[in-house]
Amino acid sequence: MEKLLSQNINRIWSSLIIDEFVKNGITQFYLSPGMRNAPLIAAMIQLQKFHKEVEIILCIDERGASYRALGYTKATGKPAVLVCTSGTALANYTPAVVEAKKSNLPLIVLSADRPAELTFCDDNQTIDQTKFFGDYIQGEMSLGAPTVDISPLAMTSSLSNLIHKSLYPQKGPVHFNCAFREPLEDTSIPVPADYLKLAQIQIERSGPSTRYVNLETRPDKNAIAEIAEVLKKSKTGLLVVGSLAPHESTALVEEFVKLLNWPTYFDVSSSLKYVFNLSDDTIPTFDHPEVQAELIKNPPETVFHIGGRLTSKHYYTFLKKVPQINLITLNLNMEKEDPSHHTKIRLNAHINSTLESIMGYFEGVKLPKKSLALNFEASSKSKIKLIDDGPLSYPSVSKIIIDNIDDYSMLYIGNSTVVRTFDAYVSYTNRKHIVVATNRGVSGIEGFIASSCGFIDGTKKDVYLIIGDVAFIHDLNSLYFLKDLKTPLKIVLVNNDGGGIFTLLPINREKTVLDYISSPHGQTFKKTAESFGIDYVQVTTTSSFQEEFKKMQNKNHHTIMEVMFDHDTNKSVYDQLKTIKL
Repeated sequence: MEKLLSQNINRIWSSLIIDEFVKNGITQFYLSPGMRNAPLIAAMIQLQKFHKEVEIILCIDERGASYRALGYTKATGKPAVLVCTSGTALANYTPAVVEAKKSNLPLIVLSADRPAELTFCDDNQTIDQTKFFGDYIQGEMSLGAPTVDISPLAMTSSLSNLIHKSLYPQKGPVHFNCAFREPLEDTSIPVPADYLKLAQIQIERSGPSTRYVNLETRPDKNAIAEIAEVLKKSKTGLLVVGSLAPHESTALVEEFVKLLNWPTYFDVSSSLKYVFNLSDDTIPTFDHPEVQAELIKNPPETVFHIGGRLTSKHYYTFLKKVPQINLITLNLNMEKEDPSHHTKIRLNAHINSTLESIMGYFEGVKLPKKSLALNFEASSKSKIKLIDDGPLSYPSVSKIIIDNIDDYSMLYIGNSTVVRTFDAYVSYTNRKHIVVATNRGVSGIEGFIASSCGFIDGTKKDVYLIIGDVAFIHDLNSLYFLKDLKTPLKIVLVNNDGGGIFTLLPINREKTVLDYISSPHGQTFKKTAESFGIDYVQVTTTSSFQEEFKKMQNKNHHTIMEVMFDHDTNKSVYDQLKTIKL
């Protein structure tokens, strides 16, 4: 692979950097163009000739690039590399980096920079790029401008360590800042022969500079025994399954749910909410006032919470009102992750391997069914009838999609009312395996189109994106990704002219304030779809929505279905649902 190196220190370092990523199994690069990152671009292009698995995705806009990379890492659990030039290009990655940190996703930022002598004299396109992301990254590396004073092995072994920090003990973003002096093109500048030889040896190595053996993080035997005993002896219990990584198998969690035999609440981001139904003794929602009231009146002795934070804030309200509950949480996250401040035992460990260890203690034992004496049959049937008989609204959108979507589909759900309406729906009879992804780390509304494209990059499967109109406007520029995306993105765009969630909150009584924060826009998006060459259809009734959604599943091209209804109609449905008694 001698062609990877040249008589130019910038190109030598760039080749070593990209080569080290590939040797660590990282082959997905999201590139935004620029001049300062030209050495890195050249190295990626050259290396791709030797490694066909390397994929370079050109992304004009850095914010779109970062969310597309986020979607890829969410789908695969593998790091993706973001490559940009200097200045505000790096700053545009910030929202996605914050989301990656809060969602435990291994995003790697590889930024080009100007050297120190240009950064602090107000030279063009310069900012201080060191420590740029603060506490929102798990590691940073900035060795200054390429120089023969730093050996190839010092640089590559340090990069191996940075990659390791993105994966262990928990996954998260890291940043490698590369300051290049000119020339940025491949001008020949003599490099000492011994340095070139060391670099060549490193390039020809078959593996990474340092191979880190990641051990699964799980509690010791005594801790496992203690938890198993608590679960066994609890007179009543509630199992709560929060956010789970979409790329990880949920089979073991399903097995644990059936073994434990407790009433269970599934968050929509667990990808398990539709695998079970109400006949499986599931709690349909924490958001209905009477469900909360019943649980507060007859609380479980123990709550075992698996996975990340829940979509419903009312779950945490419930925990605060019953502080005597023995709350045990299991998730690999070094943050506190305890909004109720009532966690009694925290298992900071890998979920599947920990559950496997706990189940080992129950081998050959049939655990008795533990009930909370709650019956949701009548109220659930009443809710289903109300939604079926009612007008087009968020509840009918989520119900029709879940009832009609093919098993093993990929569903990317937007934030705000969109994610909440899917979280609130549980079928009474159906069971489906649906992979669900959403950006709930910081719950922002930007970047969802790009994230869905990245999810397609990772899964190579059709993805359904359910998104509100304001979130759609936030990420309009990412529609340009679709022109080169070979697998279809199917967008259900709910347009109720602004942020509908605010009409469901107490702020709706302040009309003058509501008009500002709900951001009404008065737009429909047929011409937008046409300008990007995307198939488009608009629906205004439940029957037409159901019909068009069934058609959408058979399409093999990108589609936008715009679903139209107004705030008042939607609010009326929600108000009626709240009046249904248990």
